[in-house]
Parts: sequence; C-alpha cells; structure tokens
Amino acid sequence: MFLRRLKNWTSQFIYSLQKKQTRDLIGLDIGTDFLRALKINSTTTPFKVENLSIIAIPPGAIINSEIKDYTAIETVLKKMLAQLNTTTHAVAIAIPRSIAIIKNINIDSRLKTDEIESRAWIEANQHFPDLIGNIYLDFMASGPLPGNPAKQELTLVACRKDQINSYLHLLQKAGLNTKIVDVNCYALARALPLTINQATPLETVALLNLNINLSSLMIIHNNKLIHAHDQSYDGQRLLSQTQKYRLKKLIDEHENHQLLDDIEYNAALKEHLLSHLRHIFNFFYTSHPGFTIQKIILSGDCAVIPDLFLFIQREINIETTLANPFAHMTLADNINADEIKKHAPTLMLCCGLALSKTA
Repeated sequence: MFLRRLKNWTSQFIYSLQKKQTRDLIGLDIGTDFLRALKINSTTTPFKVENLSIIAIPPGAIINSEIKDYTAIETVLKKMLAQLNTTTHAVAIAIPRSIAIIKNINIDSRLKTDEIESRAWIEANQHFPDLIGNIYLDFMASGPLPGNPAKQELTLVACRKDQINSYLHLLQKAGLNTKIVDVNCYALARALPLTINQATPLETVALLNLNINLSSLMIIHNNKLIHAHDQSYDGQRLLSQTQKYRLKKLIDEHENHQLLDDIEYNAALKEHLLSHLRHIFNFFYTSHPGFTIQKIILSGDCAVIPDLFLFIQREINIETTLANPFAHMTLADNINADEIKKHAPTLMLCCGLALSKTA
C-alpha cells in the first residue's frame, strides 16, 4: 500500500492502493442498510455534484460491517453503477476507526521522504511485530512541531488485510477499481469544513455521526482533528421507536384524534440516546480538559429523525445543526435538489470520500 498525502486543512491520511492519483473518483459508503455513492467535480468553483446513487441493501446482507451475502451486495453495486451512469469506476471507501491501528511518534525533522518511509516501517515492525506481514500500512509526516522544530510528528496507520480484502475483492468483481481506503473519521473530517460558515470561524467544532450500529464523535480544534472515537450504538432501535411515534401521530391526525404530546417523543429520544450522548461527550472532556465545544454538526443515518438536532442542542446545551456539505455546491441537471438536501446529513462520509481526489 502506497503513501498518498493530503494537504487539507486538517492532518489526515488515507490508504492508497495505487500510487497514481486520480481526479475522477466515486465516494462509496457501504453501510448496513444502504449503499451510497457520490461523484463531485472539485475542479470547478464552486464544487459540483455530478452523480448520486442511494440504494437499499437487502436485510442481513451486511451485519456489523461483515459481508454475509456476497451475491446480493455485488448485485447492488452493479445496480449502483448503472444508476450513476458514469464512466468512472474508481472508488474510495472507508473502514471504521475501531479497526484501524493509529500511532503517533516524533522523529527527526531533517529526514528525507525515503528515510521517513523506512522509519515508518521500522516503527511499525517495533509497535506491532506480530502483524507486520498481514497489514496495509500508510503514514504521514506533519512537518516540524511547534516549539520544537528539530522534531516532526509521524502518524502511522495500519489495518489488517483480512479485515478489508473481502470488500476489495467484491468491488473488483462488481467492476469497480478501489483507489483509496480511508478511515471514516478522516473522511468525515474532510467534509466538515463544507458545513461550517467560514464567515464566523470557530475554534472547536464537534461532528457527531450517528449510524445504524455505530456512533462517531470527532472534535476539530483550530483546524486540527484532536479527537476521534467510535462506539457501538443501536441506532436502528432509535429509528424504529421514533418512527412508531411519528406513524401514530399521523394516524391520530387522520382520525382527528388529539395529537400525542411531544413529551412522549422526547421520552423516546431520552430513553434511547441521552445516556449515550452524555457518555461520549464526557469521554472527550475527561481526556481533553480545558476544551469547550462551540458547535455540534449532526450527520449519519439517525440525523434524519425529525428534530433530533434540536433535542441534542437542548440536552447537551451546545448549538447543533444538521450537516449539509452541499449547501454551497452546484448540482448537475440529473440531481434533484430536494432529494440531496433531504439526504445530505447521511451523505457526509460519501462526500468526504468523494473529495479524496482533491488531495
């Protein structure tokens, strides 16, 4: 696996399966319930959304990020390609932070590129010797450290081959060429600046990504990712409970019965989410004392729950907004503006992956 560097506003890295860079790239988010694909033209100003596909994945085909039905997923991937109607078959995908091995070390800032690469493998062999023959490895040197120019930070990232090879083989079988394997927190962080009003710069921003079976909290401070934490979460249960309430409310309205009080809806949110939110935010504050989060950007599968962002804002007492990385992009004629706005919070990972080519 070859080095590919990002010169973004925040320190990032990606696994790149080919040394040659590509300018045409599909961001591909393979979830438990949906496959989302997005192609963005970043050579224009503003950026332009050129292709979008959102297709449901058959129940049980993917469980806890493990493919159970290869034939079903291959069929969905081919359907996605047909729906995208593009000649581009190069894709970027992401792995969960939980299966990535990340290590930061300080090295001599005078080292040249080839020396840094040699040092990266030496350090990798030292830190995880039992895995060295079975991992993909990437690294990034961040340049001289503030206050200590003689040293620079080297970020090592590794992933076991057996944890992603099944995806790579399946994508190839479906006619796709995997150019980049990213880590979800870095892909999400890459899309974050698109959701923030640049006229009012903020020091510390949180991106809360709530999915069907995983929550991810990323904290950006002064344009640098300082915290990324994944945790198992039953987002499907939250979606089911709130959908039951919304359905019952619609039935009551149709039958002219008295509407359910919002207290019941809020109670469902509190029961299935509040303790989880407090836990993940307290974990950040405990490990990073002295930091104050100024804003929360909400994304992921659960972000579509009505008024969820208002609930979080009230309970956590931090301004919270829905993620929309496309607010300042133009859309191709084949893209429905209402649809992409509706799905925008669920497309953050897809967007970050699609923008990998801007590196």
